[in-house]
This record gives sequence, C-alpha cells and structure tokens, in this order.
Amino acid sequence: MDFKANLKGVKAKTEEGRKANSPQQVDFRAVLGKKGTPGNKPAETAGKNDADFRSVLANKKKHANPEKNGENEKTAENNCVDERINEKKNLGGGEGGGGGGKAPEFVEKLSDVTVLDGQRLRLQCRLTATDPADVTVTWTLDGKIIKPSKFIILAKEGGLCSLTIDKALPEDKGQYKCRAENSAGRTECSCGVLVDGKSFRWTSEETNHEKQIKKPTAKTPPKQALPPQILQFPEDMKILAGEKVEILCKFSGAPPINCTWLKFRKPIQEGLADISIESSDSSSKLTISSGQQEHCGCYTIELRNSFGLRQDALNLTIVDKPDPPAKVPAASDIRRSSLTLSWYGPTYDGGSAVRSYHLEIWDSVEQQWKPLVSCNSTSYNVQNLLPERQYKFRVRAENIYGVGEPSAESEPVTVGLVDDGESSCLCVLWLVVNSEKEPDYRDVTIRTEVKVKELYDVEERLGTGKFGQVFKLVEKATKKVWAGKFIKAYSAKEKENVRQEIGIMNSLHHPKLVQCIDAFEGKSDIVMVLEMISGGELFERIIDEDFELTEREVIKYMLQIVDGVSFIHKQGIVHLDLKPENIMCVNKTGSKIKLIDFGLARRLENAGTLKVLFGTPEFVAPEVINYEAISYPTDMWSIGVICYILLSGLSPFMGDNDNETLSNVTLATWDFEDEAFDEISDNAKDFITNLLKKDMKSRLTCAKCFEHTWLKQDTNTMKAKKLSKERMKKYILRRKWQKTGHAVRAIGRLSSMAMMAGVSAKKGSPTEEDNQFLECLEYEQKTECKPTFSRVIKDVEVVEGSAARFDCKIEGYPDPEVVWYKDEQPIKETRHFQIDYDEEGNCSLVISEVSGDDDAKYTVKAVNSLGEATCTAELLVEVMAGEEEEEEEEEEE
Repeated sequence: MDFKANLKGVKAKTEEGRKANSPQQVDFRAVLGKKGTPGNKPAETAGKNDADFRSVLANKKKHANPEKNGENEKTAENNCVDERINEKKNLGGGEGGGGGGKAPEFVEKLSDVTVLDGQRLRLQCRLTATDPADVTVTWTLDGKIIKPSKFIILAKEGGLCSLTIDKALPEDKGQYKCRAENSAGRTECSCGVLVDGKSFRWTSEETNHEKQIKKPTAKTPPKQALPPQILQFPEDMKILAGEKVEILCKFSGAPPINCTWLKFRKPIQEGLADISIESSDSSSKLTISSGQQEHCGCYTIELRNSFGLRQDALNLTIVDKPDPPAKVPAASDIRRSSLTLSWYGPTYDGGSAVRSYHLEIWDSVEQQWKPLVSCNSTSYNVQNLLPERQYKFRVRAENIYGVGEPSAESEPVTVGLVDDGESSCLCVLWLVVNSEKEPDYRDVTIRTEVKVKELYDVEERLGTGKFGQVFKLVEKATKKVWAGKFIKAYSAKEKENVRQEIGIMNSLHHPKLVQCIDAFEGKSDIVMVLEMISGGELFERIIDEDFELTEREVIKYMLQIVDGVSFIHKQGIVHLDLKPENIMCVNKTGSKIKLIDFGLARRLENAGTLKVLFGTPEFVAPEVINYEAISYPTDMWSIGVICYILLSGLSPFMGDNDNETLSNVTLATWDFEDEAFDEISDNAKDFITNLLKKDMKSRLTCAKCFEHTWLKQDTNTMKAKKLSKERMKKYILRRKWQKTGHAVRAIGRLSSMAMMAGVSAKKGSPTEEDNQFLECLEYEQKTECKPTFSRVIKDVEVVEGSAARFDCKIEGYPDPEVVWYKDEQPIKETRHFQIDYDEEGNCSLVISEVSGDDDAKYTVKAVNSLGEATCTAELLVEVMAGEEEEEEEEEEE
C-alpha cells in the first residue's frame, strides 16, 4: 500500500475530531523504520498530543492523555518536538543537577525539500544553547541513524547544523530528523525530502490551528549548489556546404562552469582558422565559418563544475551537390549513328542519394558543350550522331541540393559502320549490370595456425547479434578496413555450421552479395573477415528525410535484390533468410545494396528432398512451416513479401505474435485493400501476386522477374510520385519491439501443432531418413550456450565501516541477464550496492560502508534462453563492540 498517497488525502479535522482520532493520524513509516524496544517512559509528558506523532511512535509512547491536549500547542510548530528533561529525571530525583544549564532549542528549523535525482541535497537548521559545543547532534532518516561518509557530510558549526548529500538518489527520500541533546534536555525537528517527484508536505500531522499560528520565521534553505544542467542544445544538423555553422548550448548550474567542445571524443583546439568558441557563464557557442566535408562528425559539449558533469552530442553533416562522377566516361558499342556511353557514380554524393545524371555533348563543328539528356542509370545509348563529326561527352550528377560539377571529358569518338549482331544487346546489358567495380574475390581457407590479431587490428565494436559480435578490423599490411564477425563456437557441430557458411560464400562471388575474404579458427570461436558495408539496413535508409520513396526507386532496389538472388540460385543454393535486416546499403548516401548473412543458406544437391524448419516467421514460405520440400521458389516468396512492404509500409502476414504470423502465412491470405495501394500501379500489384502464391511451382523465377512488365519498364518515363514513409516508420518500430530470439522455436511449435492436427501429416511428418537432418535442426533451434561461471564469488570477511567486494566471471551466449541476491532477496543497485558488468563477462558487487545488517549470504544468478547458473558466498562483518553498544543505547533513548 502507498501510505504517502493515503496521507495526501487526509483532510484537516476540527479540534474535537483530532482529539478523538489522533491515534489514526500517525505516519506508519516511522513505526516500521524504528528498531529496538525502548524502556517505559512517563505518560504525562507535557504537550504530548501536540507533538509530531511519528516521533511519539518512534519512541514507543503508546498511551496519550487526552486531557492534556492543547497544553503546549505552540511548541509543535513545523513538525518540531521540544522535550524538556528536568533535573529530577537526570539526577534520579536530586536537585541542582545540570548546573543551571539551558536545554537546546531550534531557532531555525528544517523545511520540506524536493530535489532532482542526482542533484545536491542540503538540509540545515540552527539551534541555541548555553554552550553549543556541549550539544550532541544526531541525524536520522525514517528512524535510522545517519552516519557520515564520502557521500554524506554532517557538519555543526556553532549553532548551525547541516546535512549534505552530493548527489541525491531516490533512496534518499523520506523523513529526516535532527536531534540535539545536552545534559539539560533534548529537542528535535524534522522535514520531508522527495527525490525527483512532486513537492509534498506531511499534511496528516498538521491541524488547522497549527497552520494558523505558524510564523514566517523558518527560512528557506539557501539555493542548492547545482551541477551543470543543459537547457538548450540542437538536434543533429545538416548544413549546406559553405554555409556558417553555429552550435549553441545554453546551460545553468553553480559557477564556475568549464566548457569543453569535442569532435569524435577529442578536444577541439581553439584558435583554428575556421573554428571559434565563445563561452559565458550560461552559454557556449561553437562556430564554423564555412562548413566543409572535413567538418562532418560527432560534436560533444562537456560541462563541468565542482558539483558534477553533463554532456550532450550531435552529428553534423555537411551536405552539398554531388562530386563529379569518377574517372572518364567510356564509349562502347559504336555503330553507324549511335554509341553506348557508360560512367561511374560520384565519389561522394553530397549526403543525399543521386537522383539523376545529366549528359553533355561536344562536337567538332560547334565546339561548345550542350545538354544532351538526363537519366537515372550509369549508361545511356546516344542516338542520331553524325559520322563526319567527332564527339566528346561529360556527365554531371544531381541530388536534392543541386547539380554538381562535370566529370572529366571522354576521349574523342567518331561513329561509323559497325556490323549489327545479337552480341550488341548483351554488351549493353553487361555494361549496365557491371558498371560498378567488383570487390576483390577470394576463396577462403580457414586459418588455424595464426590468430586474427596478428594480421588485423581489432578496433571498435560495430554490432551484436545472435551469432556473436562484429568489430571493425584494419588489415595491418594494406590498411584496408574490414568487418570481423566473431562467432562463438564451442562444439564440433557449431564449428561445422560456420565452416558450411564460409564454404557457401566461396561460391557466391557477385557484386550484390557480401564477400568473405579471410577466416580464423580458435578453440572456442571462429572469426570471419567480411567486406565492410557501412550504409545500414535498406529499410532504415528509405525513411531518411533526404530520401524520396517512389515506385521508381522501389524498382531499382528490387532489380538489385533479384539480381543477387538469381546468382545464388544459379550456384545451386537457396538463401532461406531473405528479410529487411539482410539487405544492406553499401554506404550511407548511395542506392547500391548487398545481400548478407548466409548462415541459413543450403545447397540443393538433392532437389526435392531438402526440408527445413527455420527462418523468420514474417518472411518464411508456407512450405517451410508445413515441413515440405523446399526449392528456389522458397526465396521468391520472401522477395514478394519484401516488395509488398517496400511499396506500402505494411506487412501482408505480420500478426501480434509469432504464432499468429505463422498461421497467416499458412493460410496464404492477403490483399491490396489498404489505401496504401491506391497509388501503386497495377503492374506492381501483378508482380507481387505472382510471387505470393501458395503453390510454389506457380511463383515467378528470377529470370521471369526480369521479364515482368513492372521491372522491365523504362523508369525514366515513370511518374515519380512520392509514397508515404509514415507507415514504413511505424512498421520498422513495430518490428523492432516484436523481434525476439524465439522465432525458430515458434516455427517448431506451430509445425508440431499442425502435424498433430493432421494439416501436413501426409507430407510433413518426419521419416527415418530425416532423423539425421532433424538432429542437426535441434542445434539450429538453439542459440549459443547456457551460462557458466569461469570464476565464482568467494566468502569475504571485513570490518564494519569498510567496503566489501564480490567478483566473478560469466560465460554464455546470448549474453546472460545477471541478478544479485542478498539472502534470496534481489538487490537493487543503489549508492550502498554498486553492480558492474563488462563486455568480457566480468561481474562485481561492491558494498560500501558495510554494517552489521550486511552480514548475509550473497548469490549471483546468470540466466539466458538456454539455462541458468548460480554461485553463492557469505559476507562476514566484524562489528566493533563499543559502537554496537553505543547504537543500542541511542535507539533505547
């Protein structure tokens, strides 16, 4: 139950009502927070019912005398209890004890405070006494004594008492009391502290009468000394080349605040010719006089004062018109009055995809450059040329920011008589398909005698997946940059699967397929060195604000996808995992793509007999779910799903969970009824319809895809009507949260259910000859390995007040979730309990300022989808006897 919520709802009562119901107005936290059972005290203490009831209960004074109400009401202001202990009590009935001293009294009392999480908290009050030096001051939080530490500072200077917490945490909220005591008496005052929440008051303990008699003598604590707070900082910026760049940060906090600007985490040196920094007490501005390509990068501002540190960062992109197309345009297939011109794309597209190319022509008669034509591809068949003239050509690239400078001029060329033949068409097609430079293809043999770090520098991590992790590699000999896929492989089966993937990639040397160029095998892992692809996923690319999504653009991407899959099929291989995550853009600005991840690819050596039970539910074909024989059309179904999503931003089969998605695929029911297809051409719909056919024999092959009207049409004459990207953004978001590591198991569950119901009993029931394959399937249905401890925690013995530390090392993949327990109760990370876990599996629990309460059994538990592991140790705390007795005496009082 939330007692604070109940207390907020208490209405002020009349004097009579308060008298009758006072036992119900207590703060239960004080009762629960107090330890020990003090001795009996007199029940006739003056002003008892006017005091703070939490203090009354905390001292176990259970019997109130209603006749005494109102006797000393004025002493209960601001939650303050002033208990006078007379000389008789102190001296056991004697007289003159205390030497005529005066009991302490608060003249400035604590006030309720609300602070932000991480903000500095300071509580202070002021007291008077005959000799302030003889006054003992004790602070408590919810009845528990507070001790000074490196996080908590307790101070008393004369009559000023203060408590300071440098960085307040949610655990610091509650009721604070300051108790002052000398030989003549004792007094205390209290306040409420809320961390990162709404302001509150202890309303249940105030009466209307108390509200009326309050005097404005209590002063508000001085302004807190704050760490820097960032008030204004821009989002990621895109600036046109040559324009002025201004990055302004406004902030607040306790001065002085030191401002440091960094680029790629390295400090920016002031005094550079093109960069200036201006800072004041509340703002700092970085100015670049003329933004150029070398200014692109991640900029960070770091604000620091004596109370803390704050950072914020943005990515600056300098956009511009494209660079000139690389190299020299080349003429080929020269005929009587025509030729084919081909060229390369620009080395840098200016931060936005190239929309078109502008051809210019020069001839020996007019001797001036003239516009010829605009097109979208990197080749063009030039017609109506005259044989008596020499011609030269150059090309400009255009993006949304404008038309760039022209390329180098082509060599002079003259058209003439050339025999026509069928080979001309093949030549032109070859130029179009192969206009991009092919990578360095290699047949990889796995190395076991040398380690990857001997030949490559391993740099930052690029990503993590179910297989392992990907790091940036720099080849020491050539300084070329590659991607290193580090795959955990403990068993012989796991290593054989990776070897199979590398073997398949050795057969897939094609511009639209990612290339493996090296591989290394260790005791527990295999490293694949892959071609670096830095452009990100295709679906993420097309929702970029600078990208115009049109049906024409979708055709370009589908042509590339079909081109890559066509080559895979020609090698007798099926991919079996075609999905958006496995279609990558070559770079962040261009439109070229590559297919990746051949971990599920299989060779169709025995056509018609291969059956599988793996894949991604949303893109897998019905024959996979029904455990029927697969073939090349299995990939074509996935292509149809991808095309459907690219054009509409909708998924034809996605359900609320994997089982629902798989049921939708099994039924193979879908339509074009959504308004998203209102702007899509009939040819595009026909293309999808001929791919998403339940009968795999009726689906288009790659060759027939190229012949289909939709892919075959001239995109230059198409209307470039923009398609909505909002549905695509929603689809990507939904897919991100819906992704789990259980997709393969979901397929297994649905397939089992279908077999039990007789849906696929005829074709789908595994036979004896499939046993070997299904045994292999069991491996593919699990991820890596369950957690184990390569180093366990050990018993620790410490002295009270010191720090204790438990260390262990955890192995396992997927990365296990780690939970620490104290006597079987989960530990929440606080200032007292600090938990650390690094990428290598090292895990530690640090307990600061150990007390007797920490003497317990501690357990660390690691869990992933394959299992769990635990280890346990004890913390033995040696408590100093003198301090323990002193604490017990204080609690009894």
